[in-house]
Amino acid sequence: MTNSVLTAKWVSELADQWITELNMKRIETGYAEIQPQCPYWVRPHNYSSEDWHKMGQWVVETFGHSDWSEEGAPWVASNYKYWFRDERDRTMFILKWS
Repeated sequence: MTNSVLTAKWVSELADQWITELNMKRIETGYAEIQPQCPYWVRPHNYSSEDWHKMGQWVVETFGHSDWSEEGAPWVASNYKYWFRDERDRTMFILKWS
């Protein structure tokens, strides 16, 4: 095989792997200094509507009802993300749903 054929095969295999990983369930995490009330966030990717519903139920059952207007809220949901006041709560979410 020539170098160009090997390179093309390698690139194709990497692309296949990347597409597979892109479509798999995963949880992105972050910290937002501009959100001092709930700076620790998670954003689930490629979860079904049923999964999202179960996540929402679990968060309410685990941490209680909450919204942005509540002083000291332990969590809030916005823009396909769950935001947590405490890092340990975010970690519990990650452990439960990843």
